[in-house]
Amino acid sequence: MYATPRSSETNTSVSRKDFLEHFRNIPPALIGMEACATSQHWGRELQGLGHTVKLLSPKAVKPYVKGLKNDRNDAEGIYRALIMGVREVSIKSTAVRDLSLLQTMRAKRQRDKVATINHIRGILAEYGLVMGKSVRAFLSNAGTLIARLKESETTSQLVISELEKLLKEVKEIVSRIEELESSIKKIASENKNYDLFRSAPGVGPITAAMMVVLLCNPTVFKNGRDFAAYLGLAPMSFGSGGRNQVTGIPSKYRCHNEARSLLVQCAHSITRLKYKSDWVASILSRKPKKVAIIAIANKLARQLWVMAKKGDKFEKRLVLAAV
Repeated sequence: MYATPRSSETNTSVSRKDFLEHFRNIPPALIGMEACATSQHWGRELQGLGHTVKLLSPKAVKPYVKGLKNDRNDAEGIYRALIMGVREVSIKSTAVRDLSLLQTMRAKRQRDKVATINHIRGILAEYGLVMGKSVRAFLSNAGTLIARLKESETTSQLVISELEKLLKEVKEIVSRIEELESSIKKIASENKNYDLFRSAPGVGPITAAMMVVLLCNPTVFKNGRDFAAYLGLAPMSFGSGGRNQVTGIPSKYRCHNEARSLLVQCAHSITRLKYKSDWVASILSRKPKKVAIIAIANKLARQLWVMAKKGDKFEKRLVLAAV
């Protein structure tokens, strides 16, 4: 779905096969598109034809769509959102696109790993066999517990056979995740911002690679706070009649949950540093641990945005310097 300034010439439907040909035959224009499947591909193709392309989040476009759901109303909604200056979604280069897709594959593998491990835990618990909650504890003890269950005469061999297959599946997923992480690091290290992000305290290779994707065009965010709010690290606020009430941070369904989780892990790493900045030590002493962790992650997100915008490495005097 795309939107250009309305006129009798542009208010027409274009099929997929004629899409590029249609825009090849018009002067350079500002084109708005919903950020959905294939939009990154079409965005790069249209930019190659000399057009200015802005991808808009479907959630941001929705308030501007009037009437029932159909292509015409969607296009008009995109146009309204475009002229109102809704924050755009970055059009990724081919390298950043590949990096983003590898991260998506890793995230799926992670979900599969957790689901399968919990499935095995649940089955073993039915036989009174439990283990530690960590993945390391599971991989260390699951095989032993299944072998103990195998010695029991009251357990069906069919159940044991399935458990062995599931355990093998978990090990294969773990191995595949390690391969994906290696590929992610390799591609991310070729990006100029990767080393900048790695210079920040607590930021590891996977987090730096995630920031390479999210901050491939930092100008789509007004400032560091806007970026932190996008990740879900800034508290929400509601107001009416001149009264404004600040609430907690948004739920995982209203933010970039994966990136927020990574930055929270980075914040935990910062709190474990032997030599902490005065601000970090101060907020840890004044606030509950969970509140302090979110505050540190918030400030770290802002600093990462500044690093991407200015192209500078991490500076201790800037990090977490404000309350």
